[in-house]
Amino acid sequence: MNYQEFLTNIQTQLSGRISSDSRVQLQKVIKNNGTRYDGLVITQPGINISPTIYLMPYYHRYLDGVSLEDIYTDILSTYERYLPMNDFDTGRFTDYSRAVRQIVMRLVNYEKNKELLALVPHFRYLDFAVVFYFLLQSSGGRHANILIYHQHLDFWKIDSDELSRAARINTPLLLPHHLENIQTVLEAIPSDNVPELAAMEKEENLMYVLSNQFHLHGATTILYDGLLSMIAERLEKDFILLPSSIHEVLLIPTDQPGDAGFYRNMVREVNDTQLADDEILSDHVYYFSRESNLLTILE
Repeated sequence: MNYQEFLTNIQTQLSGRISSDSRVQLQKVIKNNGTRYDGLVITQPGINISPTIYLMPYYHRYLDGVSLEDIYTDILSTYERYLPMNDFDTGRFTDYSRAVRQIVMRLVNYEKNKELLALVPHFRYLDFAVVFYFLLQSSGGRHANILIYHQHLDFWKIDSDELSRAARINTPLLLPHHLENIQTVLEAIPSDNVPELAAMEKEENLMYVLSNQFHLHGATTILYDGLLSMIAERLEKDFILLPSSIHEVLLIPTDQPGDAGFYRNMVREVNDTQLADDEILSDHVYYFSRESNLLTILE
């Protein structure tokens, strides 16, 4: 069974296993870095929000020998687990006086997202772009997001500057930063899985992982006002910043930039071999200087 046949099979089979007044739909979803996914959405009367379940991972499980029956069961179980208990109050989003408290920012790669950036308000920062979301907190502490498009600003009658001001205030409050020594992280990972990082940590004895407390899209923390400066002062050093993924960055305290090529090669290898396409943030390496209080691309 090829992939398209698999999608049709999933939609047909699940349609027969849910109530007759519910609908099973397949949707094309554009994610970060222009990646496209096939999502499954099950809608029920009286519930105006539903999780999107991406089907490519299930197809890989099918190719690995998992039975279709087990896949149907898993998809329905995932849907029930993430389905919100209550209807979404649309006024939380349509009324800007209420929505403003949930607007957050997110860091993405500029070049890899040009198609999306044509449709959404954004700001350029180094080789990144800053885009904006409405953060929806659902049951169990899980998060869903609504990407903010130009038409939303027209509806709210605000401009992108006002949107940015709200996001810069909200994001550190709703998604607080989290900084830890990489040794804490490495202790939970078999060393043969991260040989380069393990060797560097032993050599330098100092490396830190910066993310948010949810470890989702945590690279955005480099935008938090004054945070990089505060970290540099606490470490009493400048630091090299490696964009290990959209979810976190690595900080290496140093007195001088060192060999940018070495770090760049490491970042590119991780991007090429360890990350999904939609998790890549950048191939560049960055340097934060306490003297200039600026983050710059390290050439």
